[in-house]
Amino acid sequence: MKVCLYLELSEAPMIRKSGVWTAFQTQKRALENMGVEVVTDPADKDYDILHLHAYGPRSFYYLKRAKKAGKKVVVHAHSIGGYDLKDGFTFTNQIAPLYERYLHYYYRCGDSIFTPSVRAKELLLTKGLAEPIKVVNNCIDSERFCFSAEKRQSKRKDLSLKRFTIIVSGNVIPRKGVVDFIEVARMLPQFDFVWYGQRWKFLAFHPRVEQKIKERPQNLLMPGFVHDMQAALSGGDLFFFPSHGETGSIVLLEAAACGLPLIVRDLPEYRGWLEDGENCLKGCCKEEFAGLIVRVTTDGKLRERLSQGARATAEKYSLKRVGARLIGLYSSLLSE
Repeated sequence: MKVCLYLELSEAPMIRKSGVWTAFQTQKRALENMGVEVVTDPADKDYDILHLHAYGPRSFYYLKRAKKAGKKVVVHAHSIGGYDLKDGFTFTNQIAPLYERYLHYYYRCGDSIFTPSVRAKELLLTKGLAEPIKVVNNCIDSERFCFSAEKRQSKRKDLSLKRFTIIVSGNVIPRKGVVDFIEVARMLPQFDFVWYGQRWKFLAFHPRVEQKIKERPQNLLMPGFVHDMQAALSGGDLFFFPSHGETGSIVLLEAAACGLPLIVRDLPEYRGWLEDGENCLKGCCKEEFAGLIVRVTTDGKLRERLSQGARATAEKYSLKRVGARLIGLYSSLLSE
């Protein structure tokens, strides 16, 4: 079996700083670890399956060419459409309906659709897309993402972090819950807060968010995008992820693998893998989030239980498990 994993514009900074890039890289590593031959350039026609991770014109061209040559094509639905495009980059709300129509047409052209979560599959089914839609969860490289005492000390020194520290990672866009994160930091001045993530300026300009960022409290740091996420995660004490909508969040798995207690918004996306009180705490508003953070900081037993539960959850999404899942689905597709 020879698989072509293709991510259009993979050299672009916006792609390199996204969860799609991480998913692409970890799936490539997972397959290679299982002995599968992987190429990343579809211009080389010598492959059995084309697995597309993006939706641009070059991807569409290679999809059509592969189908014409009788090859099997998988499209990976990292995006549902308007659902995850809303409150993202500049003008995405305006183009969301047209984008969704194109995206769903593109998905229908493949032989199979892979989604990163059960929720993503459910949303596509409600939009009228039919089977086969297969769930392939994001995976985590446990060798790269584990707690490092050395990196913790270095990161905390770099940022002058001396108190209990609440962190998050993600693009600085409304959908990720930036406003709630800022407000919770304001409500809890006794703690340090850090948002790791790219600010895209005019590419993601939202006046309300920009005003909130300018007026953010002194206990909130926004150092921007970091390449060493292991260091960033090791430097924190709790991972607070107030995102309003996700299709499959890799950063939560990374934080879990590092043993950070998780606090998330109560979303349908987390049903079945994040259990309130076991491997995370779930809230719905800034007041509730603030209360949950205080609860974790004052209850050592709860903090330890959440930390252990998070690590155990991350282990279920190992490279080996997801690699085996991909191979099984590819084999079924080729045998049809």
